[in-house]
Amino acid sequence: MNTPTKVVIGIVVLAAIGLACGQGSSRLGDCDALRPSIVELSERDRTSRGFSLIKIYEPTEVSRTETELSCKGEASWSDGDKTAIAYKSTVDSEGDVMIEYEIPQ
Repeated sequence: MNTPTKVVIGIVVLAAIGLACGQGSSRLGDCDALRPSIVELSERDRTSRGFSLIKIYEPTEVSRTETELSCKGEASWSDGDKTAIAYKSTVDSEGDVMIEYEIPQ
């Protein structure tokens, strides 16, 4: 699979899926609970890339602040490839929760 050095796919406001209740770091969720949202985000970009994320294994918290949760794991892709993945949840200055992911080199 030809993967770019960094893939950042859109930013999604997560209020509709329940992560936007509460304040600060509690709104960010945890790495395990964030996995389905990252998979869904990848699916939205399938047309331009030709493949999407199927599942994230071994979710691990890398760091957490009041406004950002950073995670890593092992990604399984629809083209059969397996790679490392980094993903995060961030609360912006307006209080919206956003997610993104990348494939580290």
